[in-house]
Amino acid sequence: MHVFRLGLFLLITTVVSAQEQLQPLNAAVLRGSKARFNCSTTQPPLVMTWTVNERLVITILEAFRVINSTDRFSATNFTTPGDYRWEFAISNVQRDDAGEVACQVLGGASRMATLSVQERGSVGIVGGNQTKTEGAQTEFQCRAVGWFPEPNMSWSVNGVAYSCNTSSVTQGNLFNSSCTLAVTAVKNSSVQCLVKIPALSTPDSSTVFLTVVQDKLAKRDQTVLIAVTVAFSAAALLFLIIYGIVFFCKRRKKKSSYQEELRRARIHSQNRMPATENVRGRDNRGYIRDRHDGHTNGGVWYTNHSNKHQMPDGFFDDGHRNDRHMTIL
Repeated sequence: MHVFRLGLFLLITTVVSAQEQLQPLNAAVLRGSKARFNCSTTQPPLVMTWTVNERLVITILEAFRVINSTDRFSATNFTTPGDYRWEFAISNVQRDDAGEVACQVLGGASRMATLSVQERGSVGIVGGNQTKTEGAQTEFQCRAVGWFPEPNMSWSVNGVAYSCNTSSVTQGNLFNSSCTLAVTAVKNSSVQCLVKIPALSTPDSSTVFLTVVQDKLAKRDQTVLIAVTVAFSAAALLFLIIYGIVFFCKRRKKKSSYQEELRRARIHSQNRMPATENVRGRDNRGYIRDRHDGHTNGGVWYTNHSNKHQMPDGFFDDGHRNDRHMTIL
């Protein structure tokens, strides 16, 4: 009796001291895929049970014996020293598998996780590729059909992300959602619609292309504007060239005229200043010798004090020379 009590005490002590852990606590998988959960303990479990929505599906005994295993529910031992771990798998997951998944070791508390089973629908952009004139407004509509739960939708234009307001309607237990993107046609672009639910590691997408062409009228106006600009620039350049030539000629002519005036002035000055050796004096026939009052007749001077005649050569007939004034021109 005492031995039995001691053995039971040791068994209870071992079970109570064991620590259980369940991972992941939240799992989201697509319908038809496989869901995996891991339950580990620090002590060898005598009995481990797995339940789905409180329905017992797997029992594991101390001797690593699995009871109630089926094609959809299975358990695999991944035990290592000090870590007694079992993986529980649900294959071909269905919507009614969603809910609570629990692992319990004999003598311990139940550890629970949540399983979400999601539906992957289709995604497409209505109308496909588009061709628009430059500057035109255009819209793209993306539709996501047959998803669960309601998907998160967004856009990407040339790698730049754009959010949108999603509108959804239910069809049975699935969601049909749509999202619209409005853009201005600026350049050729790749337009991508992205749809995401938690069970997808990467979003599903649909891609179309926007081709931008120039408006013929706008292109013609642009050509005319360029031609007018070039013509105006050429006219302005020609005007500047002609103005520069005229200005240069006037300046040169003015300089030449100034030099010619200087030359003429110099020549005129030289003409008005004869050489000393060429200076000749002229008799001042109006000169009257001091102290004599006289008059002339035909170049012959007469005095009041003498009856002598003054000859044209400046001498009187008595042999005296008369002084003459000389005027230099």
